[in-house]
Amino acid sequence: MARADAVIQFAPEQHENTSVVRKRPIRSLGMGGCHDGTVAHVCMSLGEGGLPHPDGSSRENRLPTESSSGLSNPTRMHSCGVRLIVRHISLHEMRTTFLIAVGVCAVASSARAQAPAAGPLALLLPASARATALGNAWVAARDESAIFYNPAQLVPTNGIGGSFARYGANGSSGALTSAVTIGTLTYGWGVQVVDFTASTAAAYPFMPADLIQRGSRNALSLVAAAGANYVFKGFRTGASLKYAEDRVDASPSAGQPAILHGLLLGDFGASHPLWSGTAALSVQNVGDHSNVRLPLQTSLGWTRQKQVGDFDVGLVTQVSERNKWLGAAGGVEAGYGWIEGWSFVARAGAHRPESQAQRPLTLGGGLNADRLVLDYALEFFEHERYAHHISIRWR
Repeated sequence: MARADAVIQFAPEQHENTSVVRKRPIRSLGMGGCHDGTVAHVCMSLGEGGLPHPDGSSRENRLPTESSSGLSNPTRMHSCGVRLIVRHISLHEMRTTFLIAVGVCAVASSARAQAPAAGPLALLLPASARATALGNAWVAARDESAIFYNPAQLVPTNGIGGSFARYGANGSSGALTSAVTIGTLTYGWGVQVVDFTASTAAAYPFMPADLIQRGSRNALSLVAAAGANYVFKGFRTGASLKYAEDRVDASPSAGQPAILHGLLLGDFGASHPLWSGTAALSVQNVGDHSNVRLPLQTSLGWTRQKQVGDFDVGLVTQVSERNKWLGAAGGVEAGYGWIEGWSFVARAGAHRPESQAQRPLTLGGGLNADRLVLDYALEFFEHERYAHHISIRWR
C-alpha cells in the first residue's frame, strides 16, 4: 500500500494509479468577521483552481505522495490543507493524546512563567487561520504555510497564496507563499510583513500580545524565506534560508532610540510516518544573535486523522523548546460534509501562553462552498480582547 506524507499521515485506499483519500471530501474552512479594535487575519489563495480528478468529481488539489521507491503517485487532497484518513485509531486514543498535550502545557507552566523576549516579532506569529485554531501546533502539518514552520513539510501549490491582516486600528500585515516540485525536490518561498505602532510602554523585543496594544512608534517586522525538501528512504528532510528584520522609530519624548535589526537565519526539518500518523522535527531561527536575542526553537510534533462515520476527525500535537522555555500545543478538528462540495469543520486548540496577556485556548471553524473556502480562528487575550483570523481562498 502506498504511503502519503501530508498534513496528517494516512493510509489511502488504492484505485489503480490514484490513492483516493475519501469518497466525500471534507475541506478545512473558516468564517468570521472583524471589527475596529480587534485583530483580523485574512488569507487568500491566488492562481488557477484545483486540478480535475479522473472520476470528474469535486475540485480538489492533487498533491504527490511518495512510494517506498521515492516515486510520486497522484493523491486527492484538500486545497486548504490535506484532510486524510487513518483506519486504525480510536476516538478515545485521539482524545487521550490531545489531553496529554494540554497537560504538558500545564506542567511546563511551572518551569517558567513567560517565554523569554526574542525577535524579530514576525518570527513569533501564526501564519494561517487553521494553524491558529489548532493551537499553532503546525510543525508536522503540510500546507502552503509550512515554509514558516518546517521546510520538510512543503507541498506544491497550484498558484500563489496571499494574505492580508488588519490589527484593528493598530496595524496590518500581508504575506505571500508558494511551492513547486521540480524533479525530486520541492521548492517553496514565503514573505510575511507586519506593520504596526508600538507602545512606548512595550519593551523590545516585542511579544505577540503587544500587537493588540495601541502605540505611537511606527514599527515594521518582516520575514522572507525560501527552502526545499527531499524524500530519502521514507524520511522527508528540508532546509530554508530566511531574512528577518525589525524596524522601530525613535521616541524622543520617552527617551527610546530607533531600532533596526536585520538577520540572516536558517531552518531545518525532518518528518517520517509514525504510529499511523506523521512525526516531525524542526530547528528554527539558527543564526547570529549578537544584536538581538533570537527565538531559537526546537519543535517536535505528531499528527493523526481518522474518519468516524460521516465525520473526519483530526489531531495535531507539538512540544517546543525556545531559549530554555518549554511550550506545548495541541488541537482537534472535526468536519462534516452533507453534499458533494459543501462541508463544515469545527476546531479547538490549546497552547502554553507566551506571556500573561495571552490565554491558552483557541477556537475556529470552517466552511467550504464549492469554489469558496473560508477559515476562521479566534485568539483570546487579557481584558476580553481578541484576535480574529480569517482565511479566504477561491479555487
